[in-house]
Amino acid sequence: MDPTLTGRFIAELRREKGWSQKELAERLTVTDKAVSRWETGKGFPDTSLLKPLGDALGVSVGELLSGGRLTGGENEMKEQTDRIILDSLRYSGRMLPGVLIIVIFAVGAAMLLSPLTLAGSGGGALMIAGGVLVAVAALMLLLKKSGRRPALQEKGAYALGMALQLAALVLEILPLGAVLVFASGPEERLAKTFSFFDPTLLGYASFTPMLTGALTAAVLCIGAVALLRFDRSAKLRNAGFICDICAALLSFMPLVLFGRRYMNAAGWAVTVLLILSTCIQAVANRRG
Repeated sequence: MDPTLTGRFIAELRREKGWSQKELAERLTVTDKAVSRWETGKGFPDTSLLKPLGDALGVSVGELLSGGRLTGGENEMKEQTDRIILDSLRYSGRMLPGVLIIVIFAVGAAMLLSPLTLAGSGGGALMIAGGVLVAVAALMLLLKKSGRRPALQEKGAYALGMALQLAALVLEILPLGAVLVFASGPEERLAKTFSFFDPTLLGYASFTPMLTGALTAAVLCIGAVALLRFDRSAKLRNAGFICDICAALLSFMPLVLFGRRYMNAAGWAVTVLLILSTCIQAVANRRG
């Protein structure tokens, strides 16, 4: 599937109908700028618009995706349709890493700017996590643009996931992210922060931070071994992926169990890092 070919085909069919870009846009309830982006290959119609667009232009969805009319007998058209579907799936697979890079960069930039908009403690932790995410997004972009072999790209993506795990573990070790709230008076509450590994938390029945930290450390150990033998470590990587999901879920359990006072900026930064690491591992494992 080539957006440029599809765009040229849309423009050709529109001219055959004698419509302007605005007239086609009105039939689909979109803007003429959207149609212009499709025709120049800078954008692609949303999947919900493919059928209405094909009906308006008098072609099938398969012909739109292929960028031309399908010809030949029934068997030949079936082969062309199968090829179009496979090309579309490959295109979606190529787009996913790019979307993930944008999401990671946007979250990192928001964290870096958060001290300007958020009051209270934890701003430094958010800035650290944000800087890590922006750096990871930049490294992912360089890896994507480098044209290296797919195997190296998969291994590099997995390594970036482990880098996010390491950043999360650093925040977990620092006395920033685990919160306990104490009664300092009849109507007053005092919040203190601890390391995820501080045994004080266990004394107050707050078990989830230590479990989160233990799972994060386990994922890093598994990841280190998996990177050394990446091509033969599918089962090991899947085990690490499951541990990462559990760690991400446990990381915000203090919010569920005790309320908002038990989650601060550093705690949320750990959760975000673990979730993004999970997403990157899912992509690397799917392609590996």
